[in-house]
Amino acid sequence: MRMLVFSAHSADFCSRSGGTIAKHARDGAEVHVVVLSYGERSESAGLYAGGARPTLDEVKQVRHEEATEAAGILGAGIEFLDWGDLSFDYSLERAKVLADIIREFQPDAILTHHGPDPKSVDHDTTAQLVRRAAQIAGAAGLESPYPAARGGNLFFFEATVPLTELEGFNPDFYVNITDVWETKVQALQAYQRAQGFLLEWYTDVARLRAFQARRLSGRSDILYAEAFERTGPWVGEHLPLDERL
Repeated sequence: MRMLVFSAHSADFCSRSGGTIAKHARDGAEVHVVVLSYGERSESAGLYAGGARPTLDEVKQVRHEEATEAAGILGAGIEFLDWGDLSFDYSLERAKVLADIIREFQPDAILTHHGPDPKSVDHDTTAQLVRRAAQIAGAAGLESPYPAARGGNLFFFEATVPLTELEGFNPDFYVNITDVWETKVQALQAYQRAQGFLLEWYTDVARLRAFQARRLSGRSDILYAEAFERTGPWVGEHLPLDERL
């Protein structure tokens, strides 16, 4: 299995889908993360604490180091596009860049932000770009050095916590990450310098999603979970029934 994750900022892939990444990587999947911006302006408050005024390049370096460490802990590869936090917008040219990444990697699954996300312009723009990229990646006549790709199944992860459902996020499946929870914890701890609150926040989210998953499935073993929203119908040889013990 090949999983491609598009993350608007340096920590989004880890906070929202780190457990799912770790579980699939552990089971032999090749996982690759693409970070569109470092979050150097809007998601690096810890580096500006106490009146500190680091340069943007200094902030980016810290965010690069944090995300690289986190991806390594989760078992994923990672690359950075550095399009500029609060600065990149939707364009066909950018969508084609992402489409080429999809065509080169040939993913079975793509994870990215839910859209619309009115609480984060970068999350929202990323969702739009990835949707378009996944569509045009399959065009046989697209000008690209890589062969057409089906685009993989596209899944949205959490929008902006704690307003995910209010922003239209409608989770329709849950991944039990209890057995890789400590791996996600270690990965979130990599962001202590810039976003030290992430572990507390996303522990609460994982417990909430686990509560919902337990109620939906009747499984008492689910202590931590991540929620996702499908963007297309499921096709297979049998009904997509819940896994039970």
